[in-house]
Amino acid sequence: MKKYKKCIMILADGARPDVLWDLAQKGELTSIADHLIADGSFRHANSTFPSTTGPAYLPYLTGCYPGTCNLPGIRWFDKDTFTDRPFSKDRMRSYVGAESFYMNSDLDPKIPTLFDLIPRSSNIFSSINRGVSSAGNITKYSRAWYWYYAHLTDHWGLVDEAASKKTLQTLKQNPEFVFVVFPGIDEFSHLASPFHPRTIEAYRVLDRSVGKMVQALKKEGRWEETCIMIVSDHGLSETKEHFPVNQFLEFNDIRVLYYPKIYKLGFQAVNMVSGNAMTHLYFKGEKGWKGRLSWEQLSSRKDKIVEKLLEKSAVDIIAGMSESGDVVIKSRRGEARVSSPRSASLESTIRYKVISSDPFGYKNIPETLTDRQSLELTDKTDYPDAIMQLLQIFRSARTGDLVISASLGSDLRIRHEIHEHKSSHGGLHWEQMKVPFVTNAKLPEGPVRSVDIFPTALTLLGRSIPQEIDGVSCFSEFYHSL
Repeated sequence: MKKYKKCIMILADGARPDVLWDLAQKGELTSIADHLIADGSFRHANSTFPSTTGPAYLPYLTGCYPGTCNLPGIRWFDKDTFTDRPFSKDRMRSYVGAESFYMNSDLDPKIPTLFDLIPRSSNIFSSINRGVSSAGNITKYSRAWYWYYAHLTDHWGLVDEAASKKTLQTLKQNPEFVFVVFPGIDEFSHLASPFHPRTIEAYRVLDRSVGKMVQALKKEGRWEETCIMIVSDHGLSETKEHFPVNQFLEFNDIRVLYYPKIYKLGFQAVNMVSGNAMTHLYFKGEKGWKGRLSWEQLSSRKDKIVEKLLEKSAVDIIAGMSESGDVVIKSRRGEARVSSPRSASLESTIRYKVISSDPFGYKNIPETLTDRQSLELTDKTDYPDAIMQLLQIFRSARTGDLVISASLGSDLRIRHEIHEHKSSHGGLHWEQMKVPFVTNAKLPEGPVRSVDIFPTALTLLGRSIPQEIDGVSCFSEFYHSL
């Protein structure tokens, strides 16, 4: 295995691996094809749940899932904090806007980031940047302006071009690690489609930027010592139907709090949507808001809200936690229960018991399996790695009493969505969960999660890997033992 002195990790927000591969094969992404894929690796990796901007950055920067990091969505509600301190700023979050600056302090402080581990680092346009130096946080103040301007004008190409220019500028300082976000693919997909000409042009902008980086590194004699990685936080699927869960709850006489209408009295439920194809639902119990309501409590409600949700075609998967601590997963296809030790190690046993037929449509999944076996056996299905992803999300105390993943072609929000989303992500379907992992480094074969890329980058840089992370380096003995 070749070792490198530096790593540039490019997060192409919203990039689909199938689209990127197809464009590369057609000769439309010559820089990526010639400098990365030809002598390196291209993988269809698995993102995390929720597959949405922000929380899905965490695996790359921490090697941990959003549930482990206690950041379970781009929006969340903390029932216990609301009970004890109802006016606290920490009772709820929406990282869409100014509250994105809270992501670093909301992240579990015990979990180190790549910026903590590699002091000579630079961050460009990521809202998760804890541990980076003031000098290395290139867009600490300008990021908000770029996002606000682009949101008003739809000029996301400007932000991608700025990401490219700022990366070239910071490379002159010879950092060991650079993390840079290109938002254009995601934003144009939301505005139109993952396959729209404007979206495809954003892939070409990315390719041209990679070409400029390679050219600059070659000019400085640093190309051979530099590992470049292109990753994404999520894919996207086209949206044909909007099913606003908040309006559904109100229709069923449940007063609901949701963003941006967060100043309400007497609400009985909270709806926190992520990526529009996933949402957390929180309900007030008989004794108030404190504590997560169990699956048994929710499924026995007189208003039959769980049954009514599952009757809606836009709702694909519903999950909750049982009184015994199992995660209950239900769809119109069937029901299952999954459990593992709270502090699950990679060797820990997962128990996956199908109650009727399988809720994901899986075939021949054993009742007892390991963490990595659950990935390998589901990697090429419509719901890759969904067993582990639903386990991890319920590690967070901020996760909803119920978690919903939308059906393909549907999302869960329409009110106050400016502009209307024509594509969605956040859910468990492969179109939203599969992401590209492209690098000029040679990788061994095998299924890859986004949490694996953090330890893989550290291995390639010759650095030690922290204990107690969720990911496995692609070069580890354990990875090869699958």
